[in-house]
Amino acid sequence: MPPSAEQLAEVLAARGLRLTRQRRAVLSAVAAAESTMSPVQVFDAARAFCPELGLTTVYRTLDTLSEAGALRRIHGTEHCDGFVPAGPKHGHTVVCSACGLASEFTDCDLSGIAIAASRQTGYVITDHFLQLTGLCARCAAARQSATEE
Repeated sequence: MPPSAEQLAEVLAARGLRLTRQRRAVLSAVAAAESTMSPVQVFDAARAFCPELGLTTVYRTLDTLSEAGALRRIHGTEHCDGFVPAGPKHGHTVVCSACGLASEFTDCDLSGIAIAASRQTGYVITDHFLQLTGLCARCAAARQSATEE
């Protein structure tokens, strides 16, 4: 279940940030999102709650939530930087290439890949990011029914 605006507010408060009207508008927009949102999409949605909101506030708030682990930064189908809610455990994202719906999965054992990458490159691997792209069940069914017609 994605975090609520109140849960996201707790993340910002724990980082010592005041919960201004502008930040609350960003949190409301993020909590209401049904799919991946770029910072500009968050900005557009949040302005419904706070017309005087600035884009810089959106970027800073999203960055803070991402650094705190409440949001996951992803590569979207039409934009290079989007955000989706992140669960409490280490996880990764599957993004629908048709509608942008994002789902999280936490079962990932990439240790063999990390070891191989380290051997081949000489890097000391400290973290990883994995994102898969495909069609969600709804879009796959719609595509299937369109091809049957």
